[in-house]
Amino acid sequence: MEWSSSLILIFFLAVLSYTFIPDLLLHRLGIGSFKRHYGPGVVVTFDDGPDPLVTPLLIDILERLEIKAVFFVVGENAEKHPELIKHIKARGHQLGAHCQHHRHAWLMSPRKTWREWDDCIKTLEDITGEPVEWIRPPWGFFSLATFVWMRARKKRAVLYTVEGHDWQLKRSPEQICQRIVNKAQEGSIILLHDSGPEKGAPLKMLESLEGISMNIRDTGKLAIIALDFPTWPLRRRVVFSLWERWERIFARLNHIEKISSTNILRLSQTRYKGPDLYTPEGQLIAARGDLVGEIHLANSRLAIAENNSVKTAAQVLKQAREDLPELAEYIESHPHYQDVKVFMGLSIINRGVQMLGFHVQDVAPTLFNRAVSLLQHTIHRIYNPTGQSAVHKHDDHPKLVWISKGRLIELWLPKSAEY
Repeated sequence: MEWSSSLILIFFLAVLSYTFIPDLLLHRLGIGSFKRHYGPGVVVTFDDGPDPLVTPLLIDILERLEIKAVFFVVGENAEKHPELIKHIKARGHQLGAHCQHHRHAWLMSPRKTWREWDDCIKTLEDITGEPVEWIRPPWGFFSLATFVWMRARKKRAVLYTVEGHDWQLKRSPEQICQRIVNKAQEGSIILLHDSGPEKGAPLKMLESLEGISMNIRDTGKLAIIALDFPTWPLRRRVVFSLWERWERIFARLNHIEKISSTNILRLSQTRYKGPDLYTPEGQLIAARGDLVGEIHLANSRLAIAENNSVKTAAQVLKQAREDLPELAEYIESHPHYQDVKVFMGLSIINRGVQMLGFHVQDVAPTLFNRAVSLLQHTIHRIYNPTGQSAVHKHDDHPKLVWISKGRLIELWLPKSAEY
């Protein structure tokens, strides 16, 4: 009796180790896989193709909507339609492997798993002549054999955070769109299908794409970007994700508005805390308690590429120069900012902003300002690829950067947008 119980326990632990534990880590928790990306926007991916009817239509729609996507293709479908694989690549989209056959990882032996994935990679590389780096198992399920193969072949598993359930025929285009739009946020990887078991379902997905694109970009003010991953260790990815979550909470609590899907500048309103602020001509422009506008940097949309304060400031200024006309148009067209006379911000990156029409002045080293300095140095460490602050020690203290609304409109409102 004890012998049989031990065998049952061993069998149970073996099954658990082969199926549930790898899937829990990689699929559910995203440990050892990528469930999100780290760029400034969302990524769109498609599984199960290519399909001779749907995929060409899909590629045309994506081109019209200016979307670059990732296609995780099934090897046997690629073998049947190699011209579609070449067409996907020729239109600037990316390829990933979705196994040679669409089979559940738990139902394949280690040997079968190894062969299925090797065959799929070979199929795609023979067609394109290029290496395939990314994989996504069918239904997102992993086994221990999938994980071992992935590590041995040095592939990256890419999963998803938002799915439209578009493989179900019962889903309408509106339902698919709403499900995705409700969940999409900075860093999301969206899953859709250009093939599937329920005929007709992918055609409804095609109908939903226009609404998805419009709502994500115009309503959600998120960019749709190509997939790319930094070479960050897991620890840094975790820190980045937690910090980004905190920034979303901070933006919500302080009513910080996005300007558009690509603009690095954001806006909010607050009551000025002083001291009195004067123009160079001596005119009082902001007194304690006045309503003022605050300009914020959308940090996740501005990757700090240099560990050097001068180069970092130049990068920020270049991007701000490109985005200020859109900011001015936004301010001029929104009644919400009608009574705001000045826009300002506290920043340790303040070199050269005078060239953009802003004034820079010192502020008292209060506890609040020291906290702002610490916060901004932390941001630079998180977003800088080296993981270090990109600001020199002599820039430790933030300065007040401000511009009157009239001057902002005069300098930066596009002539074609004057009201």
